[in-house]
Amino acid sequence: MADDRSRIDALRQGDGTLDRAAIQEILPYGDDFLFVDRVARLTSEEIEASFLIPAQSSYLRAHFVDLPVMPGVLIGEGLAQAGSLIVRYGLPAADEKHVLGLEVERARFPSPAQPGETLTYRVRLVTSSRRVARLEGDVRVGDRRVCQARLVVAIVDGRAFRKRLEELRSEN
Repeated sequence: MADDRSRIDALRQGDGTLDRAAIQEILPYGDDFLFVDRVARLTSEEIEASFLIPAQSSYLRAHFVDLPVMPGVLIGEGLAQAGSLIVRYGLPAADEKHVLGLEVERARFPSPAQPGETLTYRVRLVTSSRRVARLEGDVRVGDRRVCQARLVVAIVDGRAFRKRLEELRSEN
């Protein structure tokens, strides 16, 4: 069993941060769907991470064509990705697990975020068990809050999850 805390700590820069390349070593996301560029602070209970909203991206060009704003659901996705880093940090054999969205208990988007702005995610692990974790998070652009949410994620065995997906595909 791999000790994921040690594996993640080994990816940190000299100042303790994680860059995008390190994050991609931890999270199973391709470049187009990774909404965390940098982790400034990561403990077993909290994370502060950020994402620079690119000036040019297909989702911005297609969302409110005349007025590009970052879709709220993608801000929430970035919050969940940051939160999954906390969950993985405290998980034994995290590379054998998937952290999946289970429930959005509450989400508010009081202000829009635009291309060129940096989203700062602050997420706290509220509770965690072997199979479920609850997270609370806040996303800001500078001092302006753009999202506040409570999320529940499932922690599942990767091999069993893939097998179940294959069974579902064969049923259709």
